[in-house]
Amino acid sequence: ALFAIVVDGSAEYVPQPISLCSSQEGMEAYLEESATMISEPHKYFPRQIKNIVDAADAISPDAIGLPDDQSYPVIDISPWLNPSMPSDKERENVVNQVLEEATTGGSFSIIGHGIDDALFDRLYTAARSFFSMSLEQKMGFSSGNNLAGYVAYRNESVASIHKSGSPKEQKDLRETFSMSSPPNNDGNVQGPYEFYNAMSEYIEQLQSVEKAAKQIFTAALSSAKGIDLPATYLKDVEEHATGLLRASRYPSTPGFEDATKLLPHSDFGTITILASSEEGLEEIRDGRWYKVPMGKGELHVSVGEVYTMWSNGLFKNNIHRVGKEAKKDRISFPYFTSQGKRTSNPGISPICSNGEEPRF
Repeated sequence: ALFAIVVDGSAEYVPQPISLCSSQEGMEAYLEESATMISEPHKYFPRQIKNIVDAADAISPDAIGLPDDQSYPVIDISPWLNPSMPSDKERENVVNQVLEEATTGGSFSIIGHGIDDALFDRLYTAARSFFSMSLEQKMGFSSGNNLAGYVAYRNESVASIHKSGSPKEQKDLRETFSMSSPPNNDGNVQGPYEFYNAMSEYIEQLQSVEKAAKQIFTAALSSAKGIDLPATYLKDVEEHATGLLRASRYPSTPGFEDATKLLPHSDFGTITILASSEEGLEEIRDGRWYKVPMGKGELHVSVGEVYTMWSNGLFKNNIHRVGKEAKKDRISFPYFTSQGKRTSNPGISPICSNGEEPRF
């Protein structure tokens, strides 16, 4: 088994002990290694993503909206945030919905998370105020570490792993400000007062959302694999790792209108919880590119590569990008669970049903 750690934008995979677990049936044809052990996931996932993206681009490189007779999955997780009120049936219904989406598109949106619209408004206002500052002012909040404080426009590169033939797409077309949980840890850079406070409060409120989400994923694994996992299993195995919140701005830049703002990729970690009510996120569902609708107050959850490995391929790492038609000066807030401050390198063997062979 392997656990991914992100260091300066790159994935480092730490070997973990492997116990026998089972080979899945019915995996997609493009997963060439489905019947064998995948010993080098740092090579496997870029190749897997390229194959899927090439197939989607062959249908059309442009994202479309969902057909009129389909709606994007939006799941109310409130039964898991108020455990004393709902029935077991309501909680089971949430688990079944998450299991369906995690094993197909690898993503869904959530409501009922308990975070007020007023906090989202403060967050967006403070971020826009920060990013409107001069570059010299913003660089005063840089730490030289991409995971703490400010990173200037076109200073990171998804293309270092997921290649692009366009010279305009060799660097990410965004600027960011990052803060790890807890907000007061020594590695963080304290931004302007209103921005720091809004980011800090949002991180604190995300803790209950992350806990509930990982309990739901744990229950989904238990159900799918036919095994009895402790209710907080997937949260407990990451007790020595915290989350990372990034405020990302995708400025509109003359000459780059035809460039993908952030190249197709899947996230390295466990799950990502994204806030953004502005257009631009696109993902592959059912083999082609679709625009992801994001309503105000909704959060978007996507499966990362670590959950794909820990579930032995059951959960699908979500492949997404920020497209060419992203809203002008789009702002988003991805929260990467387990990708912030770390005091040890946790890892688990793939979680498998009886007789299943490990794939990772």
